[in-house]
Amino acid sequence: MMLATITLVIVILLLISLATGRKTTKSPPGPFPWPFIGNHYLLKRLTQKLGAQHLAFLELSKRYGSDLITLDLGNSRVVIVSGTKPVNTVLKNDEYDGRPWNEFINIRNLGKKSGITMNDGEEWKELRTWMVQTLREFGFGKRKMSEMIKDELVIVLENLKKGGARRLKPVIAPAVINVLWTLTTGKRFCETTRLQYFMDLMERRARAFDMVGGLLSTFPWIRYIAPEVSGYNLLVTLNNELKDFLMETITEHREKYVVGTETDLIDMFLREMANNKESSSVFTEDQLVMILVDLFLAGCTTTGTTLDFLFLSMVVHQDVQRKLQKEIDSVIPSNRLPDLDDRSTLPYTEAVMAESQRMWPVLPVIGPRRVLRDTSLEDYRLPKESTILLNVYSVNMDPNVYPDPQTYNPERFLKDGVYDPPGSSLIFGGGRRRCPGDALARAAMFLLFVGVMQKYSLLPIEGKGPTSVEMNAGLAFSPKPYEILAVPR
Repeated sequence: MMLATITLVIVILLLISLATGRKTTKSPPGPFPWPFIGNHYLLKRLTQKLGAQHLAFLELSKRYGSDLITLDLGNSRVVIVSGTKPVNTVLKNDEYDGRPWNEFINIRNLGKKSGITMNDGEEWKELRTWMVQTLREFGFGKRKMSEMIKDELVIVLENLKKGGARRLKPVIAPAVINVLWTLTTGKRFCETTRLQYFMDLMERRARAFDMVGGLLSTFPWIRYIAPEVSGYNLLVTLNNELKDFLMETITEHREKYVVGTETDLIDMFLREMANNKESSSVFTEDQLVMILVDLFLAGCTTTGTTLDFLFLSMVVHQDVQRKLQKEIDSVIPSNRLPDLDDRSTLPYTEAVMAESQRMWPVLPVIGPRRVLRDTSLEDYRLPKESTILLNVYSVNMDPNVYPDPQTYNPERFLKDGVYDPPGSSLIFGGGRRRCPGDALARAAMFLLFVGVMQKYSLLPIEGKGPTSVEMNAGLAFSPKPYEILAVPR
């Protein structure tokens, strides 16, 4: 009797799933969604087999012969978009500018729909406009920003003099963080222990989200059943640590703030808070905390890790390193540091940076996006409120744009000796949701990369390597830890 009842329940659930599933031929295809678990097990199995989630998405696109596929992940139906044309369509059109709200994003955003990265609507537009204007006011793309980064470069070059086998990331990461911290607070970290604590906190938070973030997004109810085992308690603890750390600095600024004496981003936000005291204002303390989280997550994850990949690629490809250094030597005198004005005269250097970002994107899948109104993409119907993920790795590996895409070849970005990329980089997104801090990130990557390569040759350790670029796969890509020799030139 019990077996018959269980069988009947399963049959009913399957019929319900089929009845509520993708009946319309205008919906993107995808695998059959099982009750309760949807396609979670299939995606997990494919990801383990292929080594990364974006590769699992590509495999499913091939199976169903479509750049758009639909997956049921827990209680969410998600459309995965691959391919150069559809990905760029989503990036450029405002009907895809929304953000969904689920348990993963709720935790990522400290429990509030605020900030810039995971916000949308009129509030997001106002905050993003303010952010762009403020960054410009504090020297984005100007001499002030360049000098700030070069101050950090000098410290990096001095630290590399210590010699011996070493990892580069611990040397470069403080420079990236200090540039952001100076912009945000008006001064760099003075205490080494405080800087190290902040770096460790960001690293621990990133690892925790890689491990359990996807599970909580797919099965949000698990936090109530197993908050410890699911990792929910760990994420909440790390979020509280991060908020407390940032609030110390915000409180210090509030106590010393005088209208008309603004010197950094926090001051500028406090000015807006003072000028917009009505209850409907978006300029609140919670918004300020989340903006800082957005800023440092982007800086620490994208900029620092992109540089880590760049330096590793130079160790693995010694011939490219020598050619790059020859170009740098022909343009920049040995008695001065690189400047942003040098970019236009270093086409091969630009090509090397672009090729590294193409092959090893820190965020191979970006999003999520929420569809703001009924629309269509590639002849498929996408209803309002649909959730979309963009597989930008598929764009980077499009053989129609980048012939022989699996091969590392900086020359593909050159035409008659001039830097001429065949496709646009999506490392900072695109359209209205393009990262507002991309000018700072690109400047920091260029000056720190060229500055190190001008003064040092990066060599593998004999008998140990690295001899190839190996990656840790997660929500974000990063190189597996490696050690190299930095030899003064």
